[in-house]
Amino acid sequence: MDKQPDGIAILGECMVELSGPAFGIQQQAFGGDTLNTAIYLSRLLPDLFPRYVTVLGHDHYSDGMLERWKEEQIDCSMILRDQHRLPGLYAIEIDKQGERCFHYWRNESAARFLCQHEKFTSCLDKLHSIELLYLSGVSIAILPEEDKEILILALQSLKAAGVTIAFDSNYRPRLWNNHAHAAMWINRLYQLCDIALVTADDENLLLDEPQSSEMIIERLHNLGVSQVIIKLGKEGAMWSVLDVGCGLSRGEQVQNVIDTTAAGDSFNAGFLAARHHKLSVAECCRWGNKVAAEVIQHRGAIIGRHYIETLTKELKS
Repeated sequence: MDKQPDGIAILGECMVELSGPAFGIQQQAFGGDTLNTAIYLSRLLPDLFPRYVTVLGHDHYSDGMLERWKEEQIDCSMILRDQHRLPGLYAIEIDKQGERCFHYWRNESAARFLCQHEKFTSCLDKLHSIELLYLSGVSIAILPEEDKEILILALQSLKAAGVTIAFDSNYRPRLWNNHAHAAMWINRLYQLCDIALVTADDENLLLDEPQSSEMIIERLHNLGVSQVIIKLGKEGAMWSVLDVGCGLSRGEQVQNVIDTTAAGDSFNAGFLAARHHKLSVAECCRWGNKVAAEVIQHRGAIIGRHYIETLTKELKS
């Protein structure tokens, strides 16, 4: 099968979001780490049409999300539908001090049963033609235990077909039984991925012990990851390419940080967009920093499209 040279697919879960006081007026939206990356990647590269891989229901919420994703120029041809399940749901409450509290209803979400879907195998066959697949720790954490193994086998098949695999560990303890359980599965993913986009905080939580950036880089290289990117927030990003070298891409100076939601997701989009233009890893990190710096100056995971337009034009030039 001929490879489509610049095709990117993103695999994960997006949920319905409710924000506002309980039994008060609530705003409806949607959210998910991989979906955030897909949207920002599509905005930075309007001609790319990244493919999103997930499962939705046959309800009005699912229809509404699908319609909005298409408006974002996301290729939705690989989104499966489940006759019996709904998308996951989460609610955000904000207390008087401005602190956010999240509540989740996702144990029976349609996306959780991706690998059991009758069309998953045919979906996997189509993924063999892409250039890169991106997923996160959440993408595997939500799956039933036996389905995690199915996903690993699918990724092994894609890697053997020459697909580049990019992975953000995005470790969320509440989705795992314990640190050891999470580390076992996430390490198996590291053994398959070519590009790891991580944070020191997540890695420290995952292993339940402090690690320096140098220790994280060494550990991930030893697991087989060829490109390790450690997102350092305002300090920028440290990068290391196996047998090539390492460096630090300094962060953008942001005077007024409003909301760090999706900072890491948008960094990943900036990195992958720059990679699409065949820029160096250092330049890819610089672009990740630029996009994240813009996003954290506005409220919400998905900021207004016009805030990204200048970056889109700059990257294209």
